[in-house]
Amino acid sequence: MRLHPATELVLLGCALLLVYGIPSPVVPAAVLLGAAMAAVISPRVQLRTWLLTVAVLAGPMLIMVGVIQGLFYPGEPAQLVAEFGPAAVTVEGLALAMQLWLRVAAMVAVCALFALGSDPSRAFDGLLTLRMPLSLAYVCASALSLVPLARHQVRRAMAARAARGWDTDRLRVRLRLLTGVLTGLLVTAITQLDQRQHALAQRGFGQTPRPTPAQFYPHGPWQGRLRWGVSAATVLLVAGSVTGVLPLPSATELLGFTSA
Repeated sequence: MRLHPATELVLLGCALLLVYGIPSPVVPAAVLLGAAMAAVISPRVQLRTWLLTVAVLAGPMLIMVGVIQGLFYPGEPAQLVAEFGPAAVTVEGLALAMQLWLRVAAMVAVCALFALGSDPSRAFDGLLTLRMPLSLAYVCASALSLVPLARHQVRRAMAARAARGWDTDRLRVRLRLLTGVLTGLLVTAITQLDQRQHALAQRGFGQTPRPTPAQFYPHGPWQGRLRWGVSAATVLLVAGSVTGVLPLPSATELLGFTSA
């Protein structure tokens, strides 16, 4: 049975809290692995699309932190691994690069999993169930609606360029056309959001009593207990890590080095 959208949102929030609340890279690595397993078994998420999204969004970050932190660590290095002229591989740089990239990759993975497996209506209903402010629920649902809009507009733009003689099958041509496509996408998104805002204002959005969810999502009482249980467990894990009750290996220890 599919989870209630409110449960999906709670799981997403707890995953992000664990990724950024616990300093050990073990946690974001586990969240990244869990998101990959969920993408494999989910009937609503296309694995290829999920992998491509994670690679496009997290790949450049890996290169950036690998070069900046791994080779040109801005702090005072305590342990030098190798030196190549002005560049130097340090334990501190590698550890920081690992931590930063795993956190970004885990964040992108879980957010892409939710965005590709849900829709704005479900997200809005889930936020209503969680008693979120109406304006915040609308903003989040509108942001989620930009995902299918972006895919549709990019396909239309590329098809239009191909009809005019551009060889859009070549990556170099696609990159050359990317600036114009993104500009048109931005204008279209702003126009549609403005039109929606006017339509909602005319219908008294925010002035009438709080709306009920648009759909009925059958779920037993166990999902409510699951939301509370996962939230409590997440808070306890973060608190245990911060206070030292839950010792987890640091990035330096995982790399096989000891702190100086």
